[in-house]
Amino acid sequence: MVTLESNRAQPSTTAPYERQTQTVQPSAEAAVAEQPQAEQQASLALHDPFWFMSLVVAGATIGSMWGLSTLIVSILGLSGVLPMYMLPVAAIALGLAFLMLGAVGTAWARMFGFTEHESSRDRTVFLGGLAAVLIAGLFAVVLGILNFVFLGDARFVAVAVIALGLGLLWHSWVMRRVSYFTHYVTYHGTESRLPSGPFAINSLSLAPVRDFLVGVGGVILGILAMMHIAPVTLGFIALLTMGGALTATASTMCGATLTTLKGVCSKS
Repeated sequence: MVTLESNRAQPSTTAPYERQTQTVQPSAEAAVAEQPQAEQQASLALHDPFWFMSLVVAGATIGSMWGLSTLIVSILGLSGVLPMYMLPVAAIALGLAFLMLGAVGTAWARMFGFTEHESSRDRTVFLGGLAAVLIAGLFAVVLGILNFVFLGDARFVAVAVIALGLGLLWHSWVMRRVSYFTHYVTYHGTESRLPSGPFAINSLSLAPVRDFLVGVGGVILGILAMMHIAPVTLGFIALLTMGGALTATASTMCGATLTTLKGVCSKS
């Protein structure tokens, strides 16, 4: 009887521990789902990055050149060098610069898969800002050409200035999202070290404010020009300021995109 009781099957203690271990450890899908949204963007971002990087650099360079051309032409017009001819030329040049700025934003969004992981509201506003820049640039080119046909009527350029100001005003939201994403990819996980990022990253945070203020100023100057208050002078001033803002935004966005690409590649 003693032998039978000693040989009696004892309850196993390994099964509860095995079941407990299985419940403690989360699955890989749950771990990915718990990551912040921007961190998932940084890991899922790239779609042939170097091809889109070349598009961003080329578009930003061409846009900066058109913006500098607008600056030069506007200064010549304010100096009294054929102002009625220089005014539509400056409007056309800035319109082409806006078209390139919209193309740069589209390539940037495609490069990092940005709109694929954003909320519907942010995606709508972001794509709306890109569309506003493209439409404003097209308007400026068409109205500048019409100003050549009806030479001496500055109302065409005044309407173009209003359209460009509204486009730049809406584009400030695009730059805000670009700045947020770039800062997150560059600074995430280094909060305790208080990093001071590259100049391109830090100056990118000023781009939304700059685009907003210059856009509002362009709309105001365009409305004043429509009211025949020094239309040629105000048109040149508005085109000059918006050309300078666009040149700075395109150049800064190009440098920030290079830095973001390095951050994404280092974390992948």
